[in-house]
Amino acid sequence: MRFLPLLSSLMSLANVDIGGAVSRRARGVGYTLTAIIFLLTAYVLAVGALAFFLAGHMSTWAALAIIALGFFGMAGIVFWFAGISARAEEERARQVAAARQEAALGTLTGLALDGGSTKTLIIAALAGVLAGRLLGQKGSDPAD
Repeated sequence: MRFLPLLSSLMSLANVDIGGAVSRRARGVGYTLTAIIFLLTAYVLAVGALAFFLAGHMSTWAALAIIALGFFGMAGIVFWFAGISARAEEERARQVAAARQEAALGTLTGLALDGGSTKTLIIAALAGVLAGRLLGQKGSDPAD
């Protein structure tokens, strides 16, 4: 089987370090959770201070209603922006997938026209699929 040496060389080229990636991810999650706790504490105190300040200038119920309406407005803006961002990301992913498919088909067509054997075409196709999967996984994670 000549496929196993090809597979092992491709895996060594990809330099897959699973243990290090898991360790970095766990450390990153710990730092993120700590930052979230501090941010939530600051957020609650800021909203409380705003409510206390507004309650000094108007009734308590009116102050709370103004704060609630402000949060509803901000949530609406965030959802609107998230929808626009998601549609743009889907379009970008569609374009990247089309470009990858076109490049793969062009490469295989070039190999076939150059008189390559069937065995060479199969190995090239398998190597392309494997490399595409490895590169796709590496590039799709924004935290790495």
